[in-house]
Amino acid sequence: MAYIAIYQDKEYKVDVQPQSEGVYKVFIYEDENLLREMELDVRRHGCCTYSVLADNKSYEVDLEEKDKHLYEVLIEGEHYELKVMDEFKMKLERLLRGDVGVAEGEVKTSMTGKVTKVFVAEGDQVKKGQPLVVLEAMKMENEFKAPKDGVVKAVKVKEGDVVNTGAVLVVIE
Repeated sequence: MAYIAIYQDKEYKVDVQPQSEGVYKVFIYEDENLLREMELDVRRHGCCTYSVLADNKSYEVDLEEKDKHLYEVLIEGEHYELKVMDEFKMKLERLLRGDVGVAEGEVKTSMTGKVTKVFVAEGDQVKKGQPLVVLEAMKMENEFKAPKDGVVKAVKVKEGDVVNTGAVLVVIE
């Protein structure tokens, strides 16, 4: 199963392949580059404590879910905070937030729908996360936000337009 783990604002893909009961082959990637491959033997001791054998070394690991997808991990006294989601859920969350379909400043729709609101005009300064366009699809409003700080170079839609998947909504420089 593939997961996305975010640690200190860096995103990693973690592919976990069960080998036998409690034994997993783990591949960790950053930007599609394999960083590490390892085999883990994991045994649970209590509600949140695990014994993990990795690279012939034993570790005691405490794992606590602090919030939805946010975990606090204690390994041999070292504290880590991670956000972890399965890859499909992460992509779905980004789709619903409007974080997908961005290439070279183009904000593209990830669905077919009707433009109900346009918040920006050509020449406007925008900040990352600022709402740009609202699209109604399947009776739900989906807000597309600025992927970065910049200046609106072009607004390709207006209120009332019906757009198809992949249509460019706004271009930001």
